[in-house]
Amino acid sequence: MNSKRIYIQFLLVASFGLNAQTRGELPPLNITEIIQGNEEDIGHWGDGSTYVIELWGTWCAPCIKNIPKLTELHNRYESKGLKVIGYSWEDPIKIERFLEKMGDDLRYILVNDQEEKFLKIVAEEKEMVESFPFSFVIDAKGDLVWSGNPEEGLEQFIDNHFSK
Repeated sequence: MNSKRIYIQFLLVASFGLNAQTRGELPPLNITEIIQGNEEDIGHWGDGSTYVIELWGTWCAPCIKNIPKLTELHNRYESKGLKVIGYSWEDPIKIERFLEKMGDDLRYILVNDQEEKFLKIVAEEKEMVESFPFSFVIDAKGDLVWSGNPEEGLEQFIDNHFSK
């Protein structure tokens, strides 16, 4: 599999935390580069891992504020199968410089999509993205079980999800 381009596809289903507008099929998560992590870290929806996909940017103050919380979630639940993926469409060099500044404060997977395919579909066509940062949670079966601004319940949802 080419590490420069990975396509991951998942389906949305009616489930807790989703409104009617978010139901339906999502586009492939187009990745042109893995900034931090490995191809094996990403896997495929429905592979038994739970995924948090966060749309973020180095220009976004709330996104930067949320990084330590995502790292904490990653550290707390990685052994139980949680994979946190930060998804950006910025210049990879800018992200790598940002990552150097963050050091150990940012320990989860970072991917880049210079073509912005996934972003354009979920933000413009499906009108799912209401703010930045914006997160999606995909459960071990591959179902989207939560989406929204991470400040509005992501940590609580993940804590509840793994306490079952």
